[in-house]
Amino acid sequence: GMGGSAGNPNDPRRVVITEMRVVFEDRPGGDIVYALNDKKDVENLKNKPFVLKEKCMYRLQISFRVQHEIVSGLKFTNKVYKAGIRVAKEEEMLGSYAPQADAYTITVPRRTWEEAPSGWLARGGFKAESSFSDDDGVTHLAYSYAFELKTDWK
Repeated sequence: GMGGSAGNPNDPRRVVITEMRVVFEDRPGGDIVYALNDKKDVENLKNKPFVLKEKCMYRLQISFRVQHEIVSGLKFTNKVYKAGIRVAKEEEMLGSYAPQADAYTITVPRRTWEEAPSGWLARGGFKAESSFSDDDGVTHLAYSYAFELKTDWK
């Protein structure tokens, strides 16, 4: 291969998401896992909301592959909306990633848990938009997902 460029030469993408996992401290059913094997799976994410119980502790774990060439200064941005209003924005600087066959995995937030809000004002449906961009301002990957905040896990 040309300089060990991992990935299909016919696929121009440099960052390819392979899994989104919602990791919980104490959800009875364990983590919620979305296997993202192709573009259709990624598109369908926003139609498959997961449930967060009020005050539960959770974090996002995202697996992605880098192909063709190194991506430098990769940054993960997550924006959360309720009824069209942005209620949260997180940014995580990830660093630089070389192409390889195996997926990289990041966890957001890195060192702590996110606590789900509580109260009737907080309950209901949310939409989120995530993106990976580099220090040249190129957005390599963008996708949406949805979740519902409820008083219980169901």
